[in-house]
Amino acid sequence: MERVLLEQKSRRELLDYIVSSGSRAREKIAEAERLLSFVKSRVESNPRLKELLGRVAESLWIPDPPLPGSAEEVGRRLEEYEKHLDALLEKLKTLSLAVDVLERVLPEVDKLRDRLERWALVMRDVSPPLHSELARFLARLNRVLQGLPSLEVGKGAELLRDLLESGEQLEAKVRAEYNKSVGLLLSEVSLVKELLSKALNVSYPHDRFELEEGMKKLSEVEQRLHDLKKVPAPFSPPQVHAELARIKALASQRLSEAVKPGEAAVLEAFSKLAAGGEHRLYLLHELVESISRRSGISLEEVLVTLYELSRKGLIKPLVKIA
Repeated sequence: MERVLLEQKSRRELLDYIVSSGSRAREKIAEAERLLSFVKSRVESNPRLKELLGRVAESLWIPDPPLPGSAEEVGRRLEEYEKHLDALLEKLKTLSLAVDVLERVLPEVDKLRDRLERWALVMRDVSPPLHSELARFLARLNRVLQGLPSLEVGKGAELLRDLLESGEQLEAKVRAEYNKSVGLLLSEVSLVKELLSKALNVSYPHDRFELEEGMKKLSEVEQRLHDLKKVPAPFSPPQVHAELARIKALASQRLSEAVKPGEAAVLEAFSKLAAGGEHRLYLLHELVESISRRSGISLEEVLVTLYELSRKGLIKPLVKIA
């Protein structure tokens, strides 16, 4: 239809059309040259982009304007030339956006991959399920990176952007689980240290050496955990649990040898109450009744035993008089 209308134009109208079409073509050529220059300069200066988009960039070119003999033929050729320029501009715009995304996202993806590979080593013993999830994600990420050259440019850029977001979410999940694991172990260290201190307070001199060695080992474990909290590194929570259990068993044994059976029962009930009470304030009768129920010892005996345990430094029932 446009060609029919074109052929029906007067010479003056045809001249106006040619001038207008030529002007539009000139603007589109300038825009195409700008985009093509942007794409080629970015691709040539970035080895990763050159590997992915080098062939695509080299295949794009701007054809010369048509210069046939007759005015009518000029009009038709300009019309076809404009359509070609429109298609080229769309391709260049898409490619420019993809180059911009890839140039920004690829380095972030590389950094993320390095971090997740380190986390995979760290989480092997900390959380085997998360270690497996990291391994699966890294395998998928590597497949996508290897297959990028064969993907449509825009689709590849979008896929990388989605993977970057998913990977960052996985990294946050892994970090939270790691910190939780280290935090629980540090809490366990505090409980064992408290028990060990009580055992040292009531032990005979000839029994103290082994307990003091346990305290040294406990301090080493605690320092190691603080270091792990600052700088994540591979470690085995089961091994730490086993070491803490060994020290705890030693302290419990020495403590049970140093106190009477009734005192041991009250001490255990008091310790459980203190561990779960979150620093709650108790009235004296509430405390005595609660320990009596937990230990099966009479109220009177609980009261006397609390006094003895406090005097020995095994418990610290703080008193507030109001």
